[in-house]
Amino acid sequence: MGELVKVKDILYYARIIPTVGIFDVCQLTIRTVKEDYFVGCDKVDKHAYLFSYSDLGEVVFHDRKQALDKVLVAENNKKKINNEVFYEEY
Repeated sequence: MGELVKVKDILYYARIIPTVGIFDVCQLTIRTVKEDYFVGCDKVDKHAYLFSYSDLGEVVFHDRKQALDKVLVAENNKKKINNEVFYEEY
């Protein structure tokens, strides 16, 4: 599996966390490649993300456009979050 990803490769992570409204594409530089996982470091905030090889093509892509398409579809299909808080009066 290590031949799919090499150190210093540029990959794109479709970071989708709908419960908090995060829909992002992160540019990752691969820093560690092991037998069953790899680690990418975000270009902007230097945050490290650990991925399994099964994540390739699901949330991690070689092509930025594929990651962006995945994020846009998720953002368009997100559930509306109700920010209203209801209080009871005593």
